[in-house]
Amino acid sequence: MHEPTAPEPVEAKPAPRRTGKQWTTALLRDLWNWSARKPIPLLEEQQPIPHSSDVRMVIWAFVGTDLVTGIVVDTMVPPVGRVIHLLWILFSFVFSLGVCAMTARAPHLLDASELRLRTGPFRDLTIPVETLGSVRVAHGSSHGHGLCRVPGEDDAVACTVGSATNLVIDLREPLLVELRNGEPVLAKRIHTVADEPAAAARLISGAIARSSATRSSPGA
Repeated sequence: MHEPTAPEPVEAKPAPRRTGKQWTTALLRDLWNWSARKPIPLLEEQQPIPHSSDVRMVIWAFVGTDLVTGIVVDTMVPPVGRVIHLLWILFSFVFSLGVCAMTARAPHLLDASELRLRTGPFRDLTIPVETLGSVRVAHGSSHGHGLCRVPGEDDAVACTVGSATNLVIDLREPLLVELRNGEPVLAKRIHTVADEPAAAARLISGAIARSSATRSSPGA
């Protein structure tokens, strides 16, 4: 009598690391497109899932505080140092708003074949829909940002901009995930975040149901 074999892990498709030049180009491009309110390009059947609005609110608060502080400090800086100080304020302003733009213009993407979890400035994670088992709303946190480990869960990874998570995706098959730092993880759960977690969970659950129906139908 043969013992059932464990399912082979599916290898996830994380986006490759960008060079400094590529990262800067993407930041400036997204900042321009965000400021111009250009629509986010989507492929046919792709459904966007917005995320990280809370992170953007925090960044906006820091930007406002820095601008006020910068104006006050500028009155106390000697004339010879004001140009350097002004350049620093400008750099900080562009960088902060650029990060906001990168997250706003990189929603998660869902279609019939894959769920792409995106983090804007950091790495993305593409998961085949057929490997998704279920999704639920659950608030938690991770260590760091991008692709990283989840505290207390050796078989889970997080894909977020900040440390907070509010969606947990359980997988039908283990997923081999290359992390931003450290050894790869054989993940059975993915923690992520959405601006409207309940709506995102319904959307992903619908894709899972359609995928299951396709697999179980004759001739599939």
